[in-house]
Amino acid sequence: MRLFLIVLLTVIWLFVACDKNPSGSKVEKKAQSVGAFIVNEGNFGKGNGSLSFYSFKDQSIQNDVFATINKRPLGDTPNSMTVWDTLGFIVVNNSNKIEVISLKSWKSVKTIEMSGGSSPRNLAVVSDQKAYVTNLYANNVAVIDLKSLSLSGKTITVGANPEEIVVLSGKAYVANSGFGSGNTISVIDAGSDKVVRTIKVGDNPTSLIIDEDNEINVLCTGRWPAWGDSTDKGTNGGVYVIDPVKGVVVDSIKITGHPSELSYGGNDLGFFILNGKVVSYSTDENKLLNESLIDNTKEFVFYYSLEADPVSQLLFVLDAKNYAQNGELLIFDFSGNLQKRLTTGIIPGAVTFVYE
Repeated sequence: MRLFLIVLLTVIWLFVACDKNPSGSKVEKKAQSVGAFIVNEGNFGKGNGSLSFYSFKDQSIQNDVFATINKRPLGDTPNSMTVWDTLGFIVVNNSNKIEVISLKSWKSVKTIEMSGGSSPRNLAVVSDQKAYVTNLYANNVAVIDLKSLSLSGKTITVGANPEEIVVLSGKAYVANSGFGSGNTISVIDAGSDKVVRTIKVGDNPTSLIIDEDNEINVLCTGRWPAWGDSTDKGTNGGVYVIDPVKGVVVDSIKITGHPSELSYGGNDLGFFILNGKVVSYSTDENKLLNESLIDNTKEFVFYYSLEADPVSQLLFVLDAKNYAQNGELLIFDFSGNLQKRLTTGIIPGAVTFVYE
């Protein structure tokens, strides 16, 4: 085990890493997939979140790497991870912090403590100077100084309960979920750190990607029926396509039900989860391709999250199982054929790929 860890750390030091989710940036086609970090949420309030690493070379996974290296737990409900330059930023939601690790050693470089109760969700690098992180309960975006790896003290007010954020051409796009009642995207000018536009989409926007045409695809989960109200049917979800130049929605895909977890596989191919199944769609024609690309619901397997790797053309699908035991990583090709399955930590919720 110790030798295996040393080999993995050596491999990591040799690559220049970048990521897609949650910052939404597209990877260079000449890149090669080296590994993938799996962020395991753990049980809310239990402080048993963890980090796993999958090696493409060895086709194997190592669990609990943060705790193994740093001799302390990662924290309570890590939500996402962003890789930038030689650093990894792990947003730990219920611990209200961001753990910054070295990609050379996986050792903690800095812990950025967020303001109490802000509930950070997703981080996107804006420039070499700063990054933005969405705060679910504070209804704002905090500005991170990347030189000092600390809060700059500046926040940007957006809509209610912001989730994912992507950056394109000097502007950041923030999905304001409102826990189902929200239906807007806040557009922030990265130069002035000010909201310059608000774009209306469907109910409960949660996931964002940038497609081949540099359009912003917004996955709206839809509003769930009000608790205890049998007359309220809620609203359906959809994918809304924003032209960033015009700043308006130019197309949409209506979806019956409540989709989640949007991801982009390159070559005009997008994926999301609906009713526990993996669905594929065309980002060029903005239409569904296969509503049951991967379907294990007959075996009572309902997928929790996913992330597509446009370089290796593989789809990493996460199964949280019963939310108490260790989960599972299932790797499929883009045709839906299972390639490998591996054990993760408890409630695997997000994947961040690394390349050389």
